[in-house]
Amino acid sequence: MTRHQAVLFRQMLLVLDVMVSAGAFMAALFLRQWMATDLPSLDQIVDVPALEVEDYYQLVWLLLPIWALSLYWTKTNDFRVSYWRMFTRYGRAVLGAAAAFVVVAFLYRVGFIARSFVVLLAVVQVFALISGRMLLLEAFAAIRGTDVDSHRIVVVGCGEHALGFVAALRRSSPWNNRLLGHVTVAGERPDPAAEPILGSLEQLASLLDREPIDEVVFAVPGADPDRFKAALAACDERGVDVLLTMPSMLPPSGAKVELANVTGFDMPMLGMSRVPTSQGRLLVKRLLDITGSAIGILLASPILIAAAIAIKVSSKGPVFFRQVRSGRHGRRFTMIKFRSMVVDAEAQKAKLAHLNEMGGPVFKIKADPRITRVGRIIRSTSIDELPQLFNVLLGDMSLVGPRPPLPSEVIQYEPWQRRRLSVKPGLTGLWQVSGRNHVDFDQWMALDLEYIDNWSLWLDIKIILRTVPAVLRGSGAS
Repeated sequence: MTRHQAVLFRQMLLVLDVMVSAGAFMAALFLRQWMATDLPSLDQIVDVPALEVEDYYQLVWLLLPIWALSLYWTKTNDFRVSYWRMFTRYGRAVLGAAAAFVVVAFLYRVGFIARSFVVLLAVVQVFALISGRMLLLEAFAAIRGTDVDSHRIVVVGCGEHALGFVAALRRSSPWNNRLLGHVTVAGERPDPAAEPILGSLEQLASLLDREPIDEVVFAVPGADPDRFKAALAACDERGVDVLLTMPSMLPPSGAKVELANVTGFDMPMLGMSRVPTSQGRLLVKRLLDITGSAIGILLASPILIAAAIAIKVSSKGPVFFRQVRSGRHGRRFTMIKFRSMVVDAEAQKAKLAHLNEMGGPVFKIKADPRITRVGRIIRSTSIDELPQLFNVLLGDMSLVGPRPPLPSEVIQYEPWQRRRLSVKPGLTGLWQVSGRNHVDFDQWMALDLEYIDNWSLWLDIKIILRTVPAVLRGSGAS
């Protein structure tokens, strides 16, 4: 979980707690009425009159802002604390809200509120909040992402401050953060606990090209900022997020800069990013991916079935073509397409290298002899790409984004071209709606970077809308 994701998660927890509190109110009201009507023996101990339920329903609107303020002030949305501290914070929040509720009811002379209901509500609310949070955290712990989905971090520095940051990171945000290791800095005495060592500062650029790395933390305060300019530029060029514990170091001009903090690490920090950081909008993007891919699969199911039958009947080999591609920051995943070529197409690639019509490391031939008769039809209509909707649904890809390259192509990228890997790859993008194979390689890369730098939900929608006529025209398809 990144810093930005943690902020969104805390906001969502606050909203969820208010919703749980509203549910607890209804449960307490039901329980109080049940005690008054279905437990006559209770009257022998204490008088429990029935309530005017309709009047109590109106109280929810008064309580919603009170609950929100009380939960916010007591920091119950901090998911990084122990269960005991969570229990005490919820207790203070519920008691504070109950006290505020009583005061407001007294000031506005709301006389119908039974004290027994206020007490019962507090008990039910505390139980509901704690139970809900524990179930949620345990569920997240059980289904948290694999190493492929983790936020992979490298720390520059091997001294006291670097170890302090690592310890704070593990305490403050344990989910899906994976420390890959440390990078040494000349002149700094490494602490034996700083392990594993991945290399030196001068080797950071090559490390970024070899490993999927999401964030680099420069934790060497007091060092000469000029020594880190090349390493910082390497991160910026590749679209890797950066945390700086050296405020005197100025990030590159194109980067988005923000103040950052990690709970338990008491040093001023700057965050630098070249990718979208609005987790709310990114969450909406993911919801659009899930909804759009699910609807797309449903609507395209007749085409999918017909294409599968045609491929199976017309040529030997499997219906689907599975190929390892590079995703965000070089993470590898298996992309699926309908098979449009002969079975040994990859083996024939070397013999056809001289016919390549695309510049750069990409291999494209307009009249590729390896393409089958059915394959030519499904490629010209982009039907061969439809199975990638399952990749989108599973989260390996997005509906819109740079196309996922082959790892063999990524190896040949220039540093500035690697920044296109800083976001999740897509089923369609600016390249697809700008001529595809009629656009040369450098223009293709520039279009992908333009998409990343100007990303918005509206841009995604416009690209999707432009993709439909481009597919119908067969623009640039081969």
